[in-house]
Amino acid sequence: MNEADLQALAQILDGFGLACSLVDAHGQPQLVNRQAAQLQAQRRPGTRPAALTLADGRRLLLSEGDRRPGNDGAEVRFRLLAEHSMDLIVAVDADLAIRYASPATRSLLGCEPTDLHGHTLAELLVPEERAAFIARHFTKAAQRGAGPDLFRTLRRDGSTRWVEARVAPLPPGNGLGDFLVTLRDAEQRRRTEEQLGQVNAELSALASTDALTGLPNRRVFDATLNKEWFRALRDAQPLALMMIDVDRFKSLNDLFGHQMGDAFLALVGRVIRDNVRRAGDMATRYGGEEFAVVLPGTAATGALEIAEIIRRAVAAADTRPIIEGGYPVSVSIGVAATVPLAGGGAAALVHSADAALYQAKRNGRNRVEILN
Repeated sequence: MNEADLQALAQILDGFGLACSLVDAHGQPQLVNRQAAQLQAQRRPGTRPAALTLADGRRLLLSEGDRRPGNDGAEVRFRLLAEHSMDLIVAVDADLAIRYASPATRSLLGCEPTDLHGHTLAELLVPEERAAFIARHFTKAAQRGAGPDLFRTLRRDGSTRWVEARVAPLPPGNGLGDFLVTLRDAEQRRRTEEQLGQVNAELSALASTDALTGLPNRRVFDATLNKEWFRALRDAQPLALMMIDVDRFKSLNDLFGHQMGDAFLALVGRVIRDNVRRAGDMATRYGGEEFAVVLPGTAATGALEIAEIIRRAVAAADTRPIIEGGYPVSVSIGVAATVPLAGGGAAALVHSADAALYQAKRNGRNRVEILN
């Protein structure tokens, strides 16, 4: 608490009928407000003083001065003010009209405490958050579970600052108002929360993405297929699935090595992704050299057309950037499509698409099959 804050606090307490004096470590007075000066002039000790020791060893002494109506509990008010001296403290009436603002108004809002006289608490906040703030802190339901929350204040220069708000009802006849509001600078907390949210989003993306191809992984495939199965069941709409396998991948891997094999898988993944363009469709890496494509709202005819487009695109892919002279690569695709019925499950669709894939392998590879 700097000297200006101490001066302001002494004046505020004087208005509450409290005698306030600041003494050094040897008991020598350094600051005396009007109430304390009157007590000393009249040689009246007042009540036993309450003491607050500052970080530099000086002490604030408080005692009751001239008794005035509404001054009961003044020591409690002082303790509230002293305890929150690093925050902006605002006392308001039931209609949220500001009756008192602490010196922290300067640092938090960039204006003087007296500038807030004649204004309401809501005016300290950005317009779009005022209703939420009032609902959060000034309804009966909110007061039962009152606690801090983040809102943006308006500074004099037009900028905004995040604050943590806390509201406490005051007892009747306290001399301050109906509510005591503390606003604590929360810019650092907000930045930390945003950074944490970004990190969590990145971790979530890593957990759901295949590192080699950049496609959603098996975990996402399982969750999406189940979700789309129940959506199709609810809406009585078709759902199609493609299982795609790179032909003779083991031979390719043995011939060129795992690094080259990974490069071919990444290429196939890009081709599949680039040819699954409709919103809602999803291409994934199923595992190893196998990929899967979920096609909501797609019947067998449409799924076969998309599968054939993918097969041709893979066969036509330029592999020369991977290996000098290029090397032919192809895929076999199994297709399954159905309108889900109650009692079934997505596993049956996977089984049908897998069976069609192996049928394509048996029938010569580099082809699309669907079970009849």
